[in-house]
Amino acid sequence: MKKILSFIFRTGFLLGLSAILSKGLSFWRNRLLVETFPPEQTDLIFAAFRVPDFFFALFVGATLSVIFIPQINQLKTKTEKTLYLSSFFWGVVVWFGGLVTLGILTISPLVNITAMGLDTDLKIATMELARWLFVSIFMLGISGVFSAYLQAKGRFMALALAPIFYMGSICGALFFFRDQFGINIVAYGALLGSFLHLLLNAFYFFFYRGAIRFAWKKPLKAWQEFHGDFWRRVFNNSVFQINQTVDLWVASFLISGAITAFSIGTNFGHLLLSIVGYSIANAAFPKLSKTKNDAQKQQAIVKSSIKWILLFTVPFAIISAVGSTFWLSWLFALKGTTLSMAASVFFWTVISLPFACMIPILSRVFLANNDTKTPLLVGLISIVLATTLVLVLTFLVLPKETQILGLAYGNFTANVLSAGLFTYFLSKKWKTPLSSNKPKPEKELMS
Repeated sequence: MKKILSFIFRTGFLLGLSAILSKGLSFWRNRLLVETFPPEQTDLIFAAFRVPDFFFALFVGATLSVIFIPQINQLKTKTEKTLYLSSFFWGVVVWFGGLVTLGILTISPLVNITAMGLDTDLKIATMELARWLFVSIFMLGISGVFSAYLQAKGRFMALALAPIFYMGSICGALFFFRDQFGINIVAYGALLGSFLHLLLNAFYFFFYRGAIRFAWKKPLKAWQEFHGDFWRRVFNNSVFQINQTVDLWVASFLISGAITAFSIGTNFGHLLLSIVGYSIANAAFPKLSKTKNDAQKQQAIVKSSIKWILLFTVPFAIISAVGSTFWLSWLFALKGTTLSMAASVFFWTVISLPFACMIPILSRVFLANNDTKTPLLVGLISIVLATTLVLVLTFLVLPKETQILGLAYGNFTANVLSAGLFTYFLSKKWKTPLSSNKPKPEKELMS
């Protein structure tokens, strides 16, 4: 068990360092956007990213690895694993490629729904930018298959480097060419970054002797009851993105700069979610899958993970909440109304950060044990209650000048409620034995 925990936190440190660099670049990107474009144009840029990002998070993002890893870990032979990987790869190419094509063809209604409150000219510019970003997420989707395989093999270097290449390309394009190309440079930078992301993961995949064959749904036993499980896992890992998309829709009806303020405040408030929360969860998930139905070992992994999460997130949340206006002004050059709105969103988001960072590891315990119903229930309850609160406060209770607080309270409620529900259901699960089987010997687990 000590070796398992040591591996998890060595890997978590690597992924955390990568997330720090990637987040630093994303902050720089946001500052470049604020410095270069007026509030209404930054609003449309963030809105343009939201549409393809939603599709990516829904069907690829964090979803892909939690679907792929448990299945491939159950296969015994190298041939079976190669066939399953190949089937998965071509499935993503066909189905996600078709979804991306559909998104490009239906971009007008998608933007009209997602950013309904923007005026007509801004919606048209948002559509043009979003079309290019859809091409970018297709390359990221293909890259994600290679990344999931490497994660299952315990190879995390490409997983750490690829996001830095992606975000660095956008920042570099903005810094050097923003004057020549205007807002289109955002799309060009994203296309270059996603291509480099794919190239890097593909290189490491073949370097570690991965192989792709022409196969479809092979071996058959790995695809049994796949579809029902797939849709539950998709939703479980996309609750955060669904919630953010609904919030952006609400922000589009508020004053100019609200989308920018909400996006920056939320992203900055969730800073340690990727650096700490997802890094530790991604490192622990392969081990949770291998200790399936072994409550004692899984409890040790989760308890140790949460201790490290709280160690990092609680001090950060306190320091950030106290100086919220200063940090946003200094890091992103925000001013006036946009600054005050972003500070409100950031404050309520960051004080719920410890809860947000616990959600990935808590949910992955259920997914590792092939329980997709409980996370689905938690996600549904959280998103319905948090969204209802946002709508009521924003449109019925709060005055126009403080409507952004409805979104801020929604972030807080979603994070705290989800973490609380997962903890409750997990405590109930562990009071009842997960399996009547005897735990595997430690030596067998290590192998």
